[in-house]
Amino acid sequence: MRIETVETKTADIAWTSHFSRKQLFVRITTDEGLTGIGESWAGAPTRPVEAVITDLLKPLILGEDSSRIEHLWQKMYRGGYRYGTEGVVSCAMSGVDLALWDLLGKRHDVPVARLLGGQVKDRVRVYASFPELRDERLLTETLERMLGAGYTGVKLHDRDEKLIALTREVVGNDFTIMLDPTGQWSMHETEEMIQRLERYNLLWIEEPIFPMQDHASLCRLRRNSTTKFAAGENEYNLSGYYRLMQSGAVDYVQPELSKMGGLTTARKLTVLGELFNYTLCPHCYITGPASYAGIQLGFTQENMDWHEVKWIPAGLESAVVPPLEVTNGHVELPRGPGLGLPPIDEVALT
Repeated sequence: MRIETVETKTADIAWTSHFSRKQLFVRITTDEGLTGIGESWAGAPTRPVEAVITDLLKPLILGEDSSRIEHLWQKMYRGGYRYGTEGVVSCAMSGVDLALWDLLGKRHDVPVARLLGGQVKDRVRVYASFPELRDERLLTETLERMLGAGYTGVKLHDRDEKLIALTREVVGNDFTIMLDPTGQWSMHETEEMIQRLERYNLLWIEEPIFPMQDHASLCRLRRNSTTKFAAGENEYNLSGYYRLMQSGAVDYVQPELSKMGGLTTARKLTVLGELFNYTLCPHCYITGPASYAGIQLGFTQENMDWHEVKWIPAGLESAVVPPLEVTNGHVELPRGPGLGLPPIDEVALT
């Protein structure tokens, strides 16, 4: 199972008339002809991450045994250490790491959940994550489609109170709503909005202020409010998650597998979650290998819940990797070995 090729592939996804995003895949092929598919976070231009994969990480792992995942993770981490342990280096490592786990599952013809210790639950709860829609009609139509697809929770990125109120009206009182202002509010705005939004019974407000790693300010907000908070997608390593949990700044911790170093880091984070008694809710703002990896991990952990699933208003046909089928707000373990990905349309990739 020697690594023969490491390639990056991108896809363009238009989610709304005013919002699109690239998706960055990592494809690793071995001398036995097996292929593993991973994914690096690409919410920004992909070239910096691609350069790290191609120029820094690829030379370190070519010819290596792909099954030695921890060894390869450490080799990449040490090889990129002087460029920094966060940001583009960590995102690049994540894509490679996820591809290696996909390969290992395929080599043994088992789902990754089996390699991580096996299932502790029969299903994993998920919520639909909307992009910012900015329009009452579009929001209503998207909510109705989402309800018809079997979801029991939704996360909004619209910060307009009218749209939040409309969401509660459409989905009813027993439906779970989360809100992600994406760090767009000041401290004063957040304090004001928290009071105004209490009437809508939100499960959590996610990373309302910038910078997102300002744990001290989140602690101030949490002390002065009954509102629950979530964060973690902008932590890149175990040290960051340790500081977040130790601070007591949030109620829910959101690992982003395409940023934090992949499954190799995420499975270690679950131990921290147990020690600090936190619920881990994997963050993933796109459908792809990272989403499938988080769901695989979720099946093996009692303290993981509410996995994010990207919901595309224009229709799921624009997704390169479709999300799993949802029944009563839950998904079953993906079929097939490795991460359980369906065949990816190579025509959609460049």
